[in-house]
Amino acid sequence: MQKNWKIGLITVVAICMLMVISGCGNKVKTNSNGFKTNSYGNDGYLGMSNSNPSLPGHHMVTNYKSDISSMKQSIKNVPGVADSNVTFNGANAYVTIKLNSGLKANEIPTVEQQAATVLRFNYPQYTIHVKSMK
Repeated sequence: MQKNWKIGLITVVAICMLMVISGCGNKVKTNSNGFKTNSYGNDGYLGMSNSNPSLPGHHMVTNYKSDISSMKQSIKNVPGVADSNVTFNGANAYVTIKLNSGLKANEIPTVEQQAATVLRFNYPQYTIHVKSMK
């Protein structure tokens, strides 16, 4: 009687082990309806960051040359800015803006602040330093 009980226990353990082993290593799983389930990359967004590859984001590769042209373009519409020059030192962006000739002295800090705000919003990866010249 005891021998049959031990054999039964060993059989149950062996069957459980086979079930566990057979479940490991399956990368494509199907549910009871036969549909395959998808898994997403471990990006924290359940695959949403890969669903719209044309949208700009943290994964977008940029370089100083493209950042300079887009920075100049982004502050071109700030009232009082005639032109700009951008230089980089690591994560620091030094922006020198050329002001319109008709600007009053008390308007210069406002133009500098508006340009810095636009750049800081659009380029959070850089520490923005703005100064002006007439």
